[in-house]
Amino acid sequence: MARKITHKTLLILILVLVPPYFLVFTDEGSRISDNVVLWLFGEEAIKLDFKALDPRYGPAELRTVFPELDWTCADEQSSFGDSVCTAAIGSVNDYPSRRLDAFFKGGRLMALKILYREQYHYQLLGHLIEQLGQPVNVEAAVKATPDAAPVLEWDSGKGVMVLKKELGPNDEPSLFWLAAR
Repeated sequence: MARKITHKTLLILILVLVPPYFLVFTDEGSRISDNVVLWLFGEEAIKLDFKALDPRYGPAELRTVFPELDWTCADEQSSFGDSVCTAAIGSVNDYPSRRLDAFFKGGRLMALKILYREQYHYQLLGHLIEQLGQPVNVEAAVKATPDAAPVLEWDSGKGVMVLKKELGPNDEPSLFWLAAR
């Protein structure tokens, strides 16, 4: 009888201790916990199909696709265009994020910038590989030489996704989609 009690006690301890351990001490658990907290605080979670991004989109289409976001648009000259629309977000494709910037030139989408949370860099990198395959410049990026490519690139159909291979201490954690020329 004592043996059954020991097994039951062990099982109960496992059932009680494993979920908090998973949520606090694993990368995947931390991401899930952070998404729940962001949701509780009312942050918007969006799903973005990287392959569906198209330079034919304008600000009106962006507002139609993501009506739940509070977009702020302004004329602003930059390397990416002549206007920008910005929205605060909680997550993109379940990866905690901060902001989404859409850059337009002549009313056409030229670039999309996702400012994500730095601790999810490698998980986001894995997500991109899962969704878009290996980067087109993977050979240049994995060289063990000083001239290895510091930026990874994926062909997304009508543009290119760009993500730094590694973030430096002063780097902004951002993912870019750039329209094909």
